[in-house]
Amino acid sequence: MADTPRPELSSAFDDMLEQTRKRFDDLYRGRQPRPSEPAARARSFVSRAVTPRVPRAAAARLDPDSPAAHRLNERFGSDWRCEITEQKRDGDEAIVLCKLIFGKENAVRTQFGRARISGRPVAVASGGVRFKIGGSGTEQDESDAFRRAAEAALTNCVDQI
Repeated sequence: MADTPRPELSSAFDDMLEQTRKRFDDLYRGRQPRPSEPAARARSFVSRAVTPRVPRAAAARLDPDSPAAHRLNERFGSDWRCEITEQKRDGDEAIVLCKLIFGKENAVRTQFGRARISGRPVAVASGGVRFKIGGSGTEQDESDAFRRAAEAALTNCVDQI
């Protein structure tokens, strides 16, 4: 990148990439950032904004007959596995982080998946009149949303291959 017209911007960008790479490596190794690190401050802010409660009944599970699983079976046979590494509920949305390990080299892809928890009322307006559509969500609605989010995350991982 020495031939760029503004090398100082290029080196600043390279530094940002290196810091981000180190943070991801630390996350995958399970190391918690120290309070003085910028990632620790950002993480504490996120934890306040997201509702961390996930009922045990709403644990995300992957469907072995899903289209993404079929694609992986066709391409890798039994040489793949996936894990749900994280799941959260943020308002009326289920968010899941899926880790896909595949191939003889154990390549890894991780992606998020999201799904709306149905059964929650949706606030809308028509002609200046505000109203809500829908009722209260059940535990089954929440469980189904986590399942759909897990499927979306796995599909996103497969799309990266």
